[in-house]
Amino acid sequence: MHHRDDARLIFRAAQALFIGAPSAKLATLARVRKPTARSWRQGHRRAPLVVLRLLRHLLQMRAAECYDLCRYFDLEIARREGEPRRLTGFNEIRIREPGGIPRDGRNRLGRPKRV
Repeated sequence: MHHRDDARLIFRAAQALFIGAPSAKLATLARVRKPTARSWRQGHRRAPLVVLRLLRHLLQMRAAECYDLCRYFDLEIARREGEPRRLTGFNEIRIREPGGIPRDGRNRLGRPKRV
């Protein structure tokens, strides 16, 4: 791998892991000054192997966490697709008078009910 590829990897990893302030958060993680972390990301300097291993470990943890969340989202989506559509708001059918018949709450503006 070429030196530029190394910098590109650090750049992409920092962008993915540290949204908002990648250089500052990479510097905090590696316990270096912000200009040093920025020079790693821009390819002016090579990051030590310890930092590369640390970034790889964080990416692995994040990937496992994302995979776990995706699994839970898949389960929730499947559960919701199996249940009937819920009527909400003005579509909700409810009894308005005690002992009365159920009616929907839509304002029909005097239009007759469609049969």
